[in-house]
Amino acid sequence: MKNNFNVKNSYETDEERLEKEQLRRQKTALVDRFLVMNQNDLPDDKIPMLRENMLHCSMRKLAEIQSLTCRRVENMQFISFMLGWTGVDRMLLGEIGIGLLKLCTLGCGGLLMVYDWLMMPSKTRYYNYIEVMSVMDYDDYENNG
Repeated sequence: MKNNFNVKNSYETDEERLEKEQLRRQKTALVDRFLVMNQNDLPDDKIPMLRENMLHCSMRKLAEIQSLTCRRVENMQFISFMLGWTGVDRMLLGEIGIGLLKLCTLGCGGLLMVYDWLMMPSKTRYYNYIEVMSVMDYDDYENNG
C-alpha cells in the first residue's frame, strides 16, 4: 500500500509562504540600507553581528532603528577639536561626568583634549553601536517578524 504524502507543509499555504518570503526580503532591504548609510559611523567589526541581530527584529523595531540618527564621526571630531576643552564632545556621547571634568579643568590642561582628538572616531562609532543595540530589545525579538 502506497502512502500519498503531500510535500507541502500542511499548516502553511502558498500565500503564507509568499508573505513570509516577501517580509524577509523587506527586512533584508531595510537592514542593508541602514547599514550602508551608517557604515562609516559604526564599528567595522560589529556590522556583521548587527546585521544578523537586526534581521531577527520585528518590523516595529526595525522602523525604530531606521529613525535613529547616528552621530557622524566627522561632526564629532570637529566638535572635539573646536569645543573639546568645554567637554561638550563627551557630553554628546553620554559621558556627562567626564564632560564636566573637562569643563572645570579646561580639558585637564589639554591632555584629555588631545586624547579625545585621537579617540573620538572610535568613541563615536561605539556610541552609535550602543544606541542601535539599545533599541533592539532581545525580549521583543520575533521569529517570524
